[in-house]
Amino acid sequence: MASLPTDHLSPDDAAVAVRSFPRRFRSVLARPELDGSDDHGDDGDEVATADPDELARRVGPDGRSAADHLLAADGVLALLDRSLEQARSDDDPALHPAVRDLRGAWWDDEHTPLPALLDQLEQTALRSAGRIDAVPTDEWGRQVRVADADATVGLLDLVREAVDVVAGHLRSAERTIAAVR
Repeated sequence: MASLPTDHLSPDDAAVAVRSFPRRFRSVLARPELDGSDDHGDDGDEVATADPDELARRVGPDGRSAADHLLAADGVLALLDRSLEQARSDDDPALHPAVRDLRGAWWDDEHTPLPALLDQLEQTALRSAGRIDAVPTDEWGRQVRVADADATVGLLDLVREAVDVVAGHLRSAERTIAAVR
């Protein structure tokens, strides 16, 4: 794994960051305004605020919508949750091959309403943060085998990369919302 902005992040700080992601995504997606103006058109009438669900599904300059980034963030945290569970409970865990490329992992959206996607992220983040909290200090240096690969990944490296990738999706969702207004 490459050097990341999170390469010195402690497990405790990672759990705090994971718990903060639902609130941070909600602040970007739940009530986006059309622009930074005073919500009045040139003729003095109020300009209708864009429907958050519709705005979140508009495709931005990167070819993805903010909802796509939200779904990807949830998928990364779900993969992290499952990986930590396997590492703690299986005798010889083999993690999903996607852990080798969290940045390239994308999940399909069945057009779940935005509030449900945000609630889903909240549940996934709470579960993932709880798993991070449950890892004993002496296990953070552990290397775990990746399925279908001749590779291992360190538990702490995996957590740090997941936090970095989800933060990247948050920044991308912010940029996308700003671009599609």
